[in-house]
Amino acid sequence: MNKLIVLSGHSGSGKTSVMRQVMSNEVVSFTTRKPRQGEIDGVDYKFISLEKFEELKEQSKLIEKVEYSGNYYGIDQEEFENKMSLGNAFVIVDYHGMQQIKKIYSNCVTVFLYTPYDQAYNQMIKRGDALDKVEQRLRSYYREIENKKYYDYVVRNNAGKFKESIKVLKSIIDAEMLSI
Repeated sequence: MNKLIVLSGHSGSGKTSVMRQVMSNEVVSFTTRKPRQGEIDGVDYKFISLEKFEELKEQSKLIEKVEYSGNYYGIDQEEFENKMSLGNAFVIVDYHGMQQIKKIYSNCVTVFLYTPYDQAYNQMIKRGDALDKVEQRLRSYYREIENKKYYDYVVRNNAGKFKESIKVLKSIIDAEMLSI
């Protein structure tokens, strides 16, 4: 049975940047939000309409679904099975998504990645997020930080220490892959 790395963290924590340096087999989520500048449909997310999301939900095709900042996110069964059939994989979800995935796929390792509040704020501004969106998304920062106690591992991603964060995450994943 292949292992799934489930990564969570608050907005601006560097989840995607760090994980894509460590692993390449990503389970890609659907989202109803609009793409950010530079995001690619099918790579970063599968961007869909709210109607399409509702349709997938009604057909019970989503193994994980959450609402975050007024947008919906979810992973469909087919995407999940395809990626897991290729080998060890990773998925980026929030705390509620992590709980849902753990219920259906027990061979997973959960990791929470975080940065200090000011670094998250600066990272989101740097990537081009609108100020009102940054403030809206960071309203849940402290609540998300509280949930880190429910994860197998917690990694702090410090500004200017990107390579160290990658190294730490890689060593966690390598150790977990040995325990299959």
